[in-house]
Amino acid sequence: MVNAIDVSKWQGVMNWAAVKNAGISHAMIRAGYGNSIRQIDPQFKRNAANCQLHGIYWGTYWYSYATTPEQARQEARCCLQVIQGLKPAMPVAYDIEYEPGILALDNATRTAMVRAFLEEVEAAGYYGILYASTDFIRNRLNWRELACYDVWAAQYASACTCPLPYGIWQYSSKNALGIPGFGNALDCNRLYKDYPALIQKAGLNGFAAPTPDPVPDASTRKQLLTIGPVTNGDAADLQQLCESLGLTGAGLYTSAWADGDKLTQTLTIGPVSSGDAWYIMRRCAQLQLTDRGLYRSEYR
Repeated sequence: MVNAIDVSKWQGVMNWAAVKNAGISHAMIRAGYGNSIRQIDPQFKRNAANCQLHGIYWGTYWYSYATTPEQARQEARCCLQVIQGLKPAMPVAYDIEYEPGILALDNATRTAMVRAFLEEVEAAGYYGILYASTDFIRNRLNWRELACYDVWAAQYASACTCPLPYGIWQYSSKNALGIPGFGNALDCNRLYKDYPALIQKAGLNGFAAPTPDPVPDASTRKQLLTIGPVTNGDAADLQQLCESLGLTGAGLYTSAWADGDKLTQTLTIGPVSSGDAWYIMRRCAQLQLTDRGLYRSEYR
């Protein structure tokens, strides 16, 4: 088992020399999101180049907004175009999470989307892997149909209970590895396979050109979030996050008492950008609000 981190533009300009000096030799970096290569992560090229420079094995992930298998294939083509000419020694991941459009689908459609993305990646000669939370895999996918794929499971707990065999476990979002410069906000992972050896031995690399850029997808739409009823403590936590995102100052955060004793609150946030919604959704997942059905979102 080895440790790894995963990062995106949210970590800003990474000091990869400090990461390597902290003993980290593996990383997953976001390539982009949605159905257009214009949505490349602004830090991707720098992160990939610096991982190479400092001898850090890196892979990549693409955050999905797809709602059909064909859209998932398009996202895969975009991901492959972004990494064209590069040779990641770690997997290429399909990142499927609790986006409103995705949650509106049935398990069969979501499962078909996973297969579509990973089939496209594998057909191009890359090592594909599914990234999702254990809850999502167990309850929102027909997971038995995905047993042929490797899994990167997210579960912030003392053990991972993913029903599928997994090669990577994202066990913390609070910098459990204590890497300097990130406070308590960094995703940490444990790897149970020697991915560089597997990938290099198989000679996996290549790309597939994307189709012409389609019309803008759901990633460009605003979202209205309703969260609750939640405890006053969770409400304060989310209010602090909204303040840091500039949402309270913009009048986009409101709360109302959910009970007569004023012990719980219902929060209304937005309309906000897909990026802000993602940040809030991840925090709700950490607070176990998504698993309990207390996080709801709709496009505006």
